[in-house]
Amino acid sequence: MAATAFADYMGVFEDQVYSSTDLNRRAGEVLDQAREGPVTISRNKEMFALLRRDKAAGLVRAMLQFGPTLELVEGVLSVVEGKEPSSAVAWLKAFNTDDLRKMIREVLVASRSALRETGDWEAVNSIIHEWHESALVALSGVLEEAMKSPAEETPLTNPRTILEAEKELVSTERG
Repeated sequence: MAATAFADYMGVFEDQVYSSTDLNRRAGEVLDQAREGPVTISRNKEMFALLRRDKAAGLVRAMLQFGPTLELVEGVLSVVEGKEPSSAVAWLKAFNTDDLRKMIREVLVASRSALRETGDWEAVNSIIHEWHESALVALSGVLEEAMKSPAEETPLTNPRTILEAEKELVSTERG
């Protein structure tokens, strides 16, 4: 989507209005207008929006992302305020306030980009998913346990000894 993708919808009710009769008589003109931006068709005191399918799909994707993003922000506010978040976002309790701020900034930047420029809501979902996975690891205690366990260091074999052994093998096979 272009950098003005969201701006295309800002004047959604300042669009060209056609009657259903106009649509029947001048379908080509109405569709040409709808190619440029939203068009309103009026019929029996009802108003219908006509816009390109890709624009409608972008609006639906944005709307579907809005709920989970708001739930996340509400959950973060609950945790920061010392309240219990909803069970769907209880994993947020794994993070301190600074981490929660960082997460919200990442989500908001990606959301703004998706809304105004790219239409890429999957990037927003990926950020949320990564933070969720990090929280699950932190809550499981696996990382903390691994950090406390002694290192199991094993020295690496010196590559020179491998080369020397190979040279000896070759020379014994020849001789």
